[in-house]
Amino acid sequence: MNSMTGYGRGSAENEKGTVTVELKSVNSRFLEINLRSDHFSAFLEDTASKKIKQSLHRGKVTAFLSFRPSSEGEHIRVELDRPLLEAYAAALDEGRKTKGLRNRKASISDLLSLPEPFLHVEKESVSDEDLAPLVEEAVDNALQELIAMREREGANLKEDLEKRLSFLQEKREFLLSRQDAAAKAYEERLRERISKVLKEQGLAIDEGRILEEVALFSEKADYTEEVVRFGSHLDQFRTILNGSEPAGRKLDFLLQEINREVNTTASKAGDTLVVDCVIIIKTELEKIREQVQNIE
Repeated sequence: MNSMTGYGRGSAENEKGTVTVELKSVNSRFLEINLRSDHFSAFLEDTASKKIKQSLHRGKVTAFLSFRPSSEGEHIRVELDRPLLEAYAAALDEGRKTKGLRNRKASISDLLSLPEPFLHVEKESVSDEDLAPLVEEAVDNALQELIAMREREGANLKEDLEKRLSFLQEKREFLLSRQDAAAKAYEERLRERISKVLKEQGLAIDEGRILEEVALFSEKADYTEEVVRFGSHLDQFRTILNGSEPAGRKLDFLLQEINREVNTTASKAGDTLVVDCVIIIKTELEKIREQVQNIE
C-alpha cells in the first residue's frame, strides 16, 4: 500500500549532457500530472508524462525536467565574414575623409553596432532523438525514489489503520452484546410503567400483552443485519490493506458503507449506550477517512 505523498529526483547523462527530473506528489482524487521543463519539446514532455502514468495511479504530480549540456557537446563555432568586415572598414575610412564631419578611426564597438553582423555564432543543438533515452532513464530514476518514499509512508499508514480497525472491531462486538440487553431493558421499563398504572387501578398485569410489545420492539430495534455487514466491511478493509493493488478508492467506498450501517444501527436502537457507541465509531471513521485520503 502506497501513500500519495512523496518526492523523487533522478538524472541521466551521456556525451551530450545531463537530463535531471524532479517529481513531487501530493493527494488527489485522480492522477494529475503538471509537467514543466527547461525548453523541452512537446514530444519529450509527452515521453516523460507517459512514463509517469505507467507507474502511478493516483496523486497530483508535479514534474520538472532540465538539461545541462556537457562542455564537449556544446561545440560553439564563431565564423568571421571577412569580405563584409573589409567592406565596412573601407566605407568607414572613406567617411572619415568627408569634410565638415569630426571623424576618428573606427573601433571594434563601432563595427559591432553596424546593421549587418559580420560575426556568425553557431551552436550545435541536441536533437529529441539524443535526449529521449536520457529523459526516460532520468524519469525512471526519479520514479524509483518517489515510489520508495510513497511505500515507506504507506507502511506507516497501514500500521495506523490496522490499529484503528481493531478498535472498531471491539466496538462492533459491543454493539452485538447490547442487542439482547436493549430488549431486556425495554421490557423492564415497560413492566415498571404498566405495573404502576395497573396497580393504581387494581388490575392484573397481562403477561401476554407485555411479551407481545417486547417482541414488536425487538423486531423494530433489531440491528443484527447492520452489524453483520459492518463486520464484513471490516474484513474487506483488512483484505484490501494487505493487497498489492491501489487501495485508496476502494477503502473510501467501504468507509461510506460502514458509516451507513452504523447510522442505521443508531436509528434502530432504543438504547443510549448503543447510540453513544455509534458516535465513537463515527468519530473514528472520520479519522480513518483522513488517513485514507493519503492512500494511492
